[in-house]
Amino acid sequence: MIAAKLKILIVDDHQILIDGIEAMLQGVDNFEVVGKLLDGKLALTYLSDHPVDILLTDLYMPKMTGIELTQKVKKAFPDLKVLALSVSYDVSIVHDLMDAGISGFILKTIGRNELIDAINEVSKGNVYFSREVSNEILRSLANRNDPEEEIYRLSDREIEILKLIAREFSNADIAKQLYISERTVETHRKNIYRKTNTKTIVGLIKYAVERKLI
Repeated sequence: MIAAKLKILIVDDHQILIDGIEAMLQGVDNFEVVGKLLDGKLALTYLSDHPVDILLTDLYMPKMTGIELTQKVKKAFPDLKVLALSVSYDVSIVHDLMDAGISGFILKTIGRNELIDAINEVSKGNVYFSREVSNEILRSLANRNDPEEEIYRLSDREIEILKLIAREFSNADIAKQLYISERTVETHRKNIYRKTNTKTIVGLIKYAVERKLI
């Protein structure tokens, strides 16, 4: 049985960059570029009528920024993976993107192999950041003041599961590791998201790093 290809939509306000990204993805067996659009509004219209697995979007665009597009996309299509791209970045913008629900952020200076790796990683439900971006995020978190005490504290078991989630363990993997049922893992996972007031793995990892849990 032939595996279904990942349907990829590219959104950037520079046609030459769209064409360049498409050229880099040519020849990858499990990728299919299904759309190439110049702004976020066109992307939302396209997504309402066409199935897409991965959205590659520029960060700075007229009419609608990458952050605004991500917010609207995740609200309307929560299962769609969003991978943001830019030639430059500010760490505060990256935090805003994380809060919006992106699956990754990469610089346009990366090569073909890293672009392919990034798309494959986010397609699996993982998070991917260019190395420079990851280092800057960690530095910014390390320089923050300690957060206030939380009303709800995580139990030792919840912290244990949080650490495994951060290591990209699936519910089945966690259940096997801790000798508990997958249903119990799912219950713990829901409680962790509720107590940490997070909705995505990105937000959860951000929470854990800020509190030095991982």
